[in-house]
Amino acid sequence: MKKVRDYIHKDITSVNENSNLRRVIKTMKLHRMSAVPVVNKLGEYVGCISEQDILNVAVPSYMKSMYDTSFMAGLDQITTHLKGKLDKKAIGFVDEKYPSVSPDESMSYAADLLYRQKGTILPVVDGKTLIGLLTRIEILSVSLDE
Repeated sequence: MKKVRDYIHKDITSVNENSNLRRVIKTMKLHRMSAVPVVNKLGEYVGCISEQDILNVAVPSYMKSMYDTSFMAGLDQITTHLKGKLDKKAIGFVDEKYPSVSPDESMSYAADLLYRQKGTILPVVDGKTLIGLLTRIEILSVSLDE
C-alpha cells in the first residue's frame, strides 16, 4: 500500500499565525499556491487559508445576500473592502477544519480526502507538527509508479 510519507513534498511553504493577510497573499502569489498552511510559533499546524477564504472576506457582507440574484460584486468594491483587512493577523482567517493527513495514511485516503474537499493542497502533520504537503500533482504522480 502506498503511503503519504513516500510522496510528501517537504519543501514547505507556510505562514505564521501572526503574519498579516498582506503577507499571506504575497506568499501565495510568490509560491503560486491557492492555499497556504498556517503554523504557530512552535511550528504546530493550526489550519490553512485558501484563496476562497480570502475572497469570502473580501466581499462585503451586504453583497453576499445579493448573490442569489445573479449579482456580482465589482472588483473595486472587493479590493476596497479587502484593503481594510490586509493588516489583520492570519489567525483570524484560518480554516481550522481544513483537512490534513499523517505520513502513515494511505495515498488512497489522501486522494479521496483531497478530491472530496476540492482542495489543492493537503498538509501532512506528524502529531501537531507540519512536516510537508501533498498537492494534487503528487496524488496524480502515483499513476507513474511502476
